[in-house]
Amino acid sequence: MFGSNFLHLFTLILCCNLFIISNSGMLYKSLLTLFTIFIALCTPITLHSQYAESLTFQHIQDGMSQSSATVFLEDSFGFIWIGTRNGLNRYDGKDFEIYTKSLDGKTGLNHEYIVALYEDGQNIIIGTNEGISLYDRSLNIITPYPLINEGETIKNEVFETIAKRNGILWLGSESSGLYSYEIETGKVKHFSPPNENIKVENPRLNKVVKVDVLDDNRILAVFTYNTLLLNYEMDIISEVLQTEEMVTSINSSENSFLVGSGKGSLFKLAIEKNSISITKEKDVSPGFGIRSLEKTLDNELWIGTENNGLYIYDENLDFIRHIEYSVTKPNSISGNSIWALLCTRDGTMWIAPYKSGLNIYDKQYFKFKHINSDPFNPKSLSNKLVNCFSEDENGNLWIGTDGGGIDYWDRSSDTFENYSLTNKTFASNVVLSILQTKDDELWAGTWTNGIAILNTKTKKTSVLTSENSFLKSNIIIDLLKDKKERIWIVNYFSGVQVYDPKTKTHQNIILNSEVDGSIINSIYQIFEDNQGNIWVGTLNTGLFKLTKNNGEWSAVHYHTKNSLSNNFINAIIQDDEDTIWVGTQGGLNKYNPETNSFLVIAKADGLKNDAIKGIIDDQNTHLWLSTEEGIIRYNTNTGETINYDVGDGLQSKEFIASSTITTKKGEYIFGGINGFNVFTASDVEKRKDTLTLFVSGLKLFNQPVLPNDDFGILKKDISQVDSLTFNYDQSVINIDFKALTFRHPESVNYAFYLEGFEKDWNYVGNNPTATYTNLNPGEYILRMKSTNSDGVWVDNEIDLYITVTPPYWQTWWFKTLMIALVLILFYIAQHIKLLNIRKNQRRLELKVDERTKELQFQKNKLIEAADNLASKNEEIQRFTYAVSHDLKSPLGNIRGLASLIPLEVPLEDHPGLAEYLSLIDVSCNNMNELISDITEIARLGKIDNKNELLKTNELLDLSRNLIKGKLKQLNIELTITENMPDIFGDRNRIIQVFGNFLDNAIKYMGDQESPKIIVTYEDNGDTNSFMVIDNGSGMHEGALKKLFTPFERFHDNVKGTGLGLYMVKQIAISHGGTIIAESEGEGKGATFKLILPKAKIAAQNARKSLIS
Repeated sequence: MFGSNFLHLFTLILCCNLFIISNSGMLYKSLLTLFTIFIALCTPITLHSQYAESLTFQHIQDGMSQSSATVFLEDSFGFIWIGTRNGLNRYDGKDFEIYTKSLDGKTGLNHEYIVALYEDGQNIIIGTNEGISLYDRSLNIITPYPLINEGETIKNEVFETIAKRNGILWLGSESSGLYSYEIETGKVKHFSPPNENIKVENPRLNKVVKVDVLDDNRILAVFTYNTLLLNYEMDIISEVLQTEEMVTSINSSENSFLVGSGKGSLFKLAIEKNSISITKEKDVSPGFGIRSLEKTLDNELWIGTENNGLYIYDENLDFIRHIEYSVTKPNSISGNSIWALLCTRDGTMWIAPYKSGLNIYDKQYFKFKHINSDPFNPKSLSNKLVNCFSEDENGNLWIGTDGGGIDYWDRSSDTFENYSLTNKTFASNVVLSILQTKDDELWAGTWTNGIAILNTKTKKTSVLTSENSFLKSNIIIDLLKDKKERIWIVNYFSGVQVYDPKTKTHQNIILNSEVDGSIINSIYQIFEDNQGNIWVGTLNTGLFKLTKNNGEWSAVHYHTKNSLSNNFINAIIQDDEDTIWVGTQGGLNKYNPETNSFLVIAKADGLKNDAIKGIIDDQNTHLWLSTEEGIIRYNTNTGETINYDVGDGLQSKEFIASSTITTKKGEYIFGGINGFNVFTASDVEKRKDTLTLFVSGLKLFNQPVLPNDDFGILKKDISQVDSLTFNYDQSVINIDFKALTFRHPESVNYAFYLEGFEKDWNYVGNNPTATYTNLNPGEYILRMKSTNSDGVWVDNEIDLYITVTPPYWQTWWFKTLMIALVLILFYIAQHIKLLNIRKNQRRLELKVDERTKELQFQKNKLIEAADNLASKNEEIQRFTYAVSHDLKSPLGNIRGLASLIPLEVPLEDHPGLAEYLSLIDVSCNNMNELISDITEIARLGKIDNKNELLKTNELLDLSRNLIKGKLKQLNIELTITENMPDIFGDRNRIIQVFGNFLDNAIKYMGDQESPKIIVTYEDNGDTNSFMVIDNGSGMHEGALKKLFTPFERFHDNVKGTGLGLYMVKQIAISHGGTIIAESEGEGKGATFKLILPKAKIAAQNARKSLIS
């Protein structure tokens, strides 16, 4: 670059000298013409530098298989394929996937040196130093692709250019001419160009620079020294010879190609129907061959050369710009031998400098234009520390630096002119503030040198100092011209002064602290609002508002004790709605004039950093805030914030206080510690571009899953499937996905959720991996989405259908099989059971027949016995009544006759007669009682009870009256529980039972001193137990067992037949109850219980019995 420019300059100087020497004639005219030509030649030199300033390249040095890229391809999915001298790389903006040479001859490249890439549908054909290989996208593998012609493999051919149409591959060889290969039949044809008319000795005469299939099935073949138009049979339609060796070619437009030569010239090929023409378009890089060509979306031609950098050619303007590697510019291209170029569908340019990785030029990558100092360029910014700005009437900027004096930035030429102490054109190198006081006068506040006044027309300077003027200090922090043309001067630690240029007078402003009354001199910022108030910011004591009343300035002090967030003031502005905003070291402050206080916005409200260094209002509800952590866009209505950092093109993360300006064109400029940034609001609007998502990886138990591996899950590459099926025991699943972008991929945020398992999205930042463990068998949908690189959520959701199969015992077929098996087993069991039943039935039928006969016989006998028994029972009953009648009558006679004896025979004459008569009476009574009992027993089995609802206490009172005399005679205490439950039964028979119990208790009372009988009851649920308890003689266990046996008596001294208890038990049984007797032994009393169903239950049973 330097040599070329120097040559132009030297020639120009020589021409000028000759011009001066010559003053007439043909020499004058010739020199004038020559002078004009060289002026034209020199003009692009300046233009080159202008354009170079606006191109910033990203560099990728690491990650590829090798640093020398040889060829590019953007495939239909958006991946960038990069061929190198040692392998093939697929780049997704974040990671490189590397494909290397085959080790087994089955999968992998047939050679690691890549020279050509051609996309063919789902596949990519790869030209290498040993033929071609084929990339299969469905499996994400590369396999060697041998070309076999009549049984022989074409070996060691280097195919640098590839085309395909109608099932035929067209392959341009590096040294052997052109091949056509019919994919279906394997038929190969070969073509070598006719070189007899070429007078150049070159071993690469048969090299094919470019092969292309034209729309009408003609073939264009560009060789090194001739270009031919062929038909499919490789017959020559037209030929044109070149004067220079051709190296590279691209399609420019329909039927037009551009070709670069080894001498640095650019040619244009025009194709008519049956002819070709070639013309030289431009000598781009004389002496330096053209290695690569590519057109941009703006129709500019980028030209990569050998050792001479990059040229950008605008054909319409006939304008060439030259870009070279610069050691002083870290964002320049990284090398001057450009082997490959690519323009992607979004307009991004990819550059492959030899052994220098990749360079990328993306107009939208950096949102902020960065202007910095270049120590090797005297026309650049003089110092990287930028303190202040001022704009002149032409839109050019005066820039105050910290160490380089003042720079004048001519926007039209994009050059900087420096005024500094170093070059003796200015009074100081450290400029803290700049003020345009007049159209041709600039005031600059300096560090230690007072105010330097520069006449912008004459470039002469004068200086105001504390020694020669009213200034209180030689360190001038800030300058302000108010609406009345007064100049406010901020002296470092010496307060504020006001100078009136009209009257040449000044005034010192005294500020007193509201806190302690001290004088405040540590002034840092000054600002005038639309109402004419002067706002003064300090280094450590807050903010003052100055208002002039009656010719005097009054001040209001704002500080941390009355609403200000921090006392260190960096910036003060007033927005388009007249709101005052104050930037401090501790947040942004919004002034409320109604309350005369400030609202604080800080980190808690979304600010990335609290140190607000500069503020610009875009008059569209946004404030732009420079901080110590980048730039923030703050929405004054919603409070929304957007943060920008070095990745967006900022000069650094740290900016300098109040180093801001809004230009007449609406540009915003912020100065910092590494130059300054220039931008407009539209430059940094959030991008709306939608990124393509793809599934990039699958792991099971943290092991990668590949097509046709032992896991058996994938038949294709994971990026090519839309559904996955897992076994129930494949319980740890990791699914990786990515957004395909080359623009800040680290700023892309991701989210996913598994429908059927989760109800909401998982927002995972820049870590797009979905991990799930122990999913239940079932159907799921993994939904994935992302933002673009500006954090905007876009409509790019992709879905992956996931099936987790159940264990075999939970599958429908297994359940069906089990059901069928159970049914079969049930059927077999039932069949066997049926057979056994039938067998047993036959056996039982035989037995039943036998038993039936036997039972019939027994039945007949029982019927006969029953008849006999019934007859005998009737006879017994007749006998019983007869006996009772026949016996009672004689007994009555006997008793009657015995009663007459005392009347007829004096008893005193017969001393033993009275005793005999008494015995006769007792025996008659016993016999009478026995007969009555026998009669009653007979009646019990014959007479039905006349049941009714009975009041138990009434029955007991009646029974007590019947035995009242005995109780009194024997002094027995009888206690009857009141309100005992009712009984449903036969009145006379229940009285008989209670009477028997009481009579027995009296009979067997014995010789108790305090004889007692208690009548009570117990509730047993469905029954009641009516109890007669005495403390009489009791009985032993043996007696209890025989107590209800007829004719059994247990005390000889107690009269009775032994039938009473038997009779009352039969009465109880006839009522659905029973009788229980209990005694702990002789002499310990006894308890007799009448247990009967409760009245309600007994009544229900009686109704049921009656119904049935």
